[in-house]
Amino acid sequence: MSAGAHSRELLQQLGKSGYPIAEVYCKRGRSKRFELGPQGPQSGTYQEEGWTLRAGDAHSSFFAAGSGRPQPGRSWPLPDGQPIELPRPSPIPAWRPPADLDAPLAVEAEAYTFLESLERELLGELPGARLLRAVMEEGSSEIELVNSYDIEVSYRSRAASLYLEVMPPVGGESFTLHLAEREVRRFSPVTLARLVANRLHLTQGGESPKRDRGDMLLGPAVGIRLLAGLRSLFLGPGGTAWAAALRDRRGCIGSQCLTVVDDGRLPGGVFEAPVDGEGFPTREVVLVEEGRFCQPLLTWRDDRSSPSRASGCVRRPSWRDAPRVGFSHLFLRPNSSVSVGSLLQAVARGYYLVDTDGPGQFDIEQDRFRLPVSGFAIRQGEPAAPVAGAVLCGALSALLRGIQAVARDLTFRPRDGMIGSPSLLVSGLELSNRSA
Repeated sequence: MSAGAHSRELLQQLGKSGYPIAEVYCKRGRSKRFELGPQGPQSGTYQEEGWTLRAGDAHSSFFAAGSGRPQPGRSWPLPDGQPIELPRPSPIPAWRPPADLDAPLAVEAEAYTFLESLERELLGELPGARLLRAVMEEGSSEIELVNSYDIEVSYRSRAASLYLEVMPPVGGESFTLHLAEREVRRFSPVTLARLVANRLHLTQGGESPKRDRGDMLLGPAVGIRLLAGLRSLFLGPGGTAWAAALRDRRGCIGSQCLTVVDDGRLPGGVFEAPVDGEGFPTREVVLVEEGRFCQPLLTWRDDRSSPSRASGCVRRPSWRDAPRVGFSHLFLRPNSSVSVGSLLQAVARGYYLVDTDGPGQFDIEQDRFRLPVSGFAIRQGEPAAPVAGAVLCGALSALLRGIQAVARDLTFRPRDGMIGSPSLLVSGLELSNRSA
């Protein structure tokens, strides 16, 4: 019996048992893990198959999960949850599975060649630095979802992650970096070694200004943290009220350079898929367009009067998890005609902030934020001195309205979904010592 027929039979039995609303979610996957660390090279291959079931009626429901396939005829928990609601079928736009879904997972020789190359490149960039730990994981999966309203979808996905922990040459704290791509072959040892080396250089040699203002060129890593800190503005119905409080006289919450998008079908994206975790179609949703707030990210439950505003934004990190609302690929749209170099040259006096030292503090109600950063002081378009132990701070409204230009170097990092930003030229913010 096929997986789909198996799930449909289970739905029929649940209906006869008094559970007319039900959903079966099945996921089968294979992954590989490679590690370099204090214990030497370690690797493993894992295969897993599991399921989740939500079922009930207009009064209550239950949630169950297990490995393998759910077996018809078994006993189920007593319903003790909230009434269950599931989406009805919606037209799913044509979607062509990405070609790299068929690419083989990395083999051991390939993975360790990459990790050893990364270690060599790092030593070449920063002699004396030590790669304490490197973990590479890559996996592919097949997902199937069937519900009692005749939604029946199946699709494939794959993802790769890389975790690095590096110790600087002379004392100090180790630096960690977590990245994700659709496959490991997209990681570049040379690029990663330079990124880590530059970050450690700043930590060791940088100083922080007591308090200063000026133009700030924010690298992608800083823009990503800022965008992640504005999560409540972009996710769910409450975002509309937050946006209303931030609007200026023109009805905008930001500058014309600010366009924010979430796209569950982003070509090449880690979470690119035709549907979300409930079988609802994914699509590109423009949340802010040239400074004007359009809408937050909404599920089909959030605005039943305007189904066209809904998007497929329900995620399931694994088969064990209940579905939850979240971003797939949230990003600030880049400008393909603007280079980072041109933005750097435009800074007569200011700072080029390339990385962050933590998640920061964001208070939308008080319209304030603080973000620990590191980078360089800039004089006449040239780096003058490294900066570390600093805090970028100011009003969130000033941040959004102060974006003067965006570059083309869009970069994504895993932050509860993938969040992306290009380099941003911003005015109206303050840089101070972290202890201030």
